[in-house]
Amino acid sequence: MADFSGEAWYAEALRECQVSLGNNLRLKKVIDRARSGEQITIGTVGGSITEGALATKYEECWAVRFAAKFGELFGTNGGENVVLVNSGVGGTPSSFGWMRYGRDIAARVPESDPDGLPDLVVIEYAVNDWAEPTGYRCYESMVKEILSQPNEPAVILLFSARNDGWNVQGEHKKIGDRYDLMMVSVKDGIYPHLDKDFPKKNFYKDEYHPNSTGHGMMADALMQAVQDAAEAETSASDISLDVKPAYSTDFMGLKTIYGDTVPEGITVERGSFDKIDKKAYSNKPVGIVCGEQNFCHGKTSEGLEPLKITGVFSKCTLSWLASADTAYGAAEILVDGKVKMKLQGGPGKWGQSEVVLVLDAKEAAEHTIEIRVTEAGKKFTITAISVK
Repeated sequence: MADFSGEAWYAEALRECQVSLGNNLRLKKVIDRARSGEQITIGTVGGSITEGALATKYEECWAVRFAAKFGELFGTNGGENVVLVNSGVGGTPSSFGWMRYGRDIAARVPESDPDGLPDLVVIEYAVNDWAEPTGYRCYESMVKEILSQPNEPAVILLFSARNDGWNVQGEHKKIGDRYDLMMVSVKDGIYPHLDKDFPKKNFYKDEYHPNSTGHGMMADALMQAVQDAAEAETSASDISLDVKPAYSTDFMGLKTIYGDTVPEGITVERGSFDKIDKKAYSNKPVGIVCGEQNFCHGKTSEGLEPLKITGVFSKCTLSWLASADTAYGAAEILVDGKVKMKLQGGPGKWGQSEVVLVLDAKEAAEHTIEIRVTEAGKKFTITAISVK
């Protein structure tokens, strides 16, 4: 990546990325612990930009670079005590990030970390949440539940932008403002300088994704904000979690069902979903998304018996493998015996997990969710199911 550190426009752009430095008390505590040699885990959750898509190599994505820079500046022995757990997954919204947070971030924190939880979490969904099915309620629930962890982690909201400048940071910003979080925006800082001080084509690789140079600039913007917050006067008190939600936190406490994990109080009958789909989406930071155990009705599965989930809950989100491969067919989703929706792959699908909101009741009650394949001889894969 080219070095812009000596250029006035770049220094200006990095500081213009700072939507807010937020309450810095938690961040300073994380930095102090890193400087003392304690192991610090940085968690990153987001879409394909967090995954590292279209960086020349994974090591050049913003998440890896940011963790490395944080470790070099605040860690010990060149940052060996700062660890990254990246859970970016392309083409997925924040509701999917929240469904899999426990498995793809929290469960991957190294055993050597004293509290076993991420200490600093960066959330990036500003170009992924354009049609998020819960209306940002999962995003806010994720933010608040992370902030509620006993180790009191710091949370940063990162707003990437499409190459035409579009994103949903205005909606996400309402959540950041409510909890006084650090927020860093490509749209506000870097984007206005593209094709003015720096060619846009040298930042973006395609419509959505930065190239390695763009990833590096995003990492620089994050680090500039962290440095400025570290040098600012310490906030007098911690952030308040006793505030009225910007949207709602009714997805806090979400429990996710995987092929190998069933939460207490939930009954799962696999029916003809007796296979495991090894072709489910996988990537460098996560591996097979949501682990290697999913619910797959395979080509050779006998019958069309539904996958059935029974228990007491008020909310249900479901992620399914939306494949364009003609080997995959369609399925109906039933709630308490009534068809709620039909899911169909085909042209235009990417092979990532799409999320649907299956149940959205105010009060918990006994419910049965059924997934019924409608085409014999076709595959259909459920990545995960979450209930609250």
